[in-house]
Amino acid sequence: MIESREAAPLRKIEKLEKARDQRIQKIRDEFAAKIEAVKAEAEAAGARMTPEEQAQESALLRDYALAIVEFSNSASAAELAPLLGVSTREAKKIIEQAKSDLEASGSGAGTPPSAPSPAPTVPADDRQPVTVAS
Repeated sequence: MIESREAAPLRKIEKLEKARDQRIQKIRDEFAAKIEAVKAEAEAAGARMTPEEQAQESALLRDYALAIVEFSNSASAAELAPLLGVSTREAKKIIEQAKSDLEASGSGAGTPPSAPSPAPTVPADDRQPVTVAS
């Protein structure tokens, strides 16, 4: 009888610990499911960009690449690295990636964006409206 009195609190402790562990696991499972749902929603939101948003993003990325290439034409990767907050090695990779991205998109990697091509000359007696391509 004395042994059962001593064992009773231990059994109760084990039962409480088991219940606690089950609750903790249930909470972990619930939060894991919530986290996965938020991740899936975030990925879907990024994939659901409108064509206008995609065009704006492409333009921004192209401008970023052009700025990096233009900067690298007059400065070294070592000077670019602190501006980007990366190592010199990483800055070199970024420059090469920007150049290859511009070449792939058809933009001239060596042509700075601020150097427009000269406009064709039109005789003064020709009075056609002229539109500027950008």
